[in-house]
Amino acid sequence: MSAPHPRGPQALRTVVITRPKAKASPLASSLASTSSSSPLSVVAPSPLETLLHREGYPTKHLPLIDIAGPPEPRAIEDLRDRCHLFQAIMFVSPQAVRHFFRHLKADMSAWTTPCWVTGGGSQEALLDCGVPASLIYKPEDDSGSWDSEHLWLRVHGEVSAGQRVLIVRGQEASPAMGRERAIDKASSWVHGHATAEMKMQGVGREYMSQKLEEKGVLVSYLVAYERGVPQWSPSQIAQVRELLEPSCVWLFTSSQAAKNLAELLKPVDFSRALALATHERIAKELVQLGFGVVLLSLPGAEDVKRSLESLP
Repeated sequence: MSAPHPRGPQALRTVVITRPKAKASPLASSLASTSSSSPLSVVAPSPLETLLHREGYPTKHLPLIDIAGPPEPRAIEDLRDRCHLFQAIMFVSPQAVRHFFRHLKADMSAWTTPCWVTGGGSQEALLDCGVPASLIYKPEDDSGSWDSEHLWLRVHGEVSAGQRVLIVRGQEASPAMGRERAIDKASSWVHGHATAEMKMQGVGREYMSQKLEEKGVLVSYLVAYERGVPQWSPSQIAQVRELLEPSCVWLFTSSQAAKNLAELLKPVDFSRALALATHERIAKELVQLGFGVVLLSLPGAEDVKRSLESLP
């Protein structure tokens, strides 16, 4: 265990964690404890939050992406006895894992399908759902990045032409009039193809789909959850603006979260705000939005801690 940071807690910046809301946790403090209208939430502690708490860093959890269930749960339920037909199932996020297995309701003691993920959070979610560790594939810990490119380096030898891979992902929340199209997308795995629109929902997913198809692998997509922009009141927005000062540092693991923050606060000046980004694409988005300081960090908990300590 590392020694506590030499500076006192008062000197440490508050870390604003922007991952989607999960479940209650005693570790992450929030304004919600003093205001029922606060957008800040208390969530299940990740290894990072546990480490930051031990090191004395105050944390605020600010979910910048609203997560809802699948547009068509039956599409997941119908897979209960058919997952073995896939050579592997790739999950794009912890939310994809949780919503998939919540609706699948499978006998996990008999699970045999390899599962691919790009990060530690998704790996933990798979373990929580009962997937054996021996069936979980993710980028090597020393790869320097957790993304689809490095995942492909790990799994490219695990598939061959004619086999099937299912990619479980989310989609932008559909308005009522677009519901039918969302359902069509959610069940399109039945037809054994992925549309161009589905591939373009995420850069990493497009890369993986392309690489798999180049090997002759049949790629299917399944929508397990929907993403939306949180709805905040003027008083909530005012609370969040207070976190744009140099006394805080924002941690982004999604470029969509950064875009949502800018949309919720517009017009907004990010020039005094500090941010850590766990991928180059996220860092570029933050620079474009005008964040005063943007530091690229590896996604591991210890890596993020070292990045925090390197901030001026």
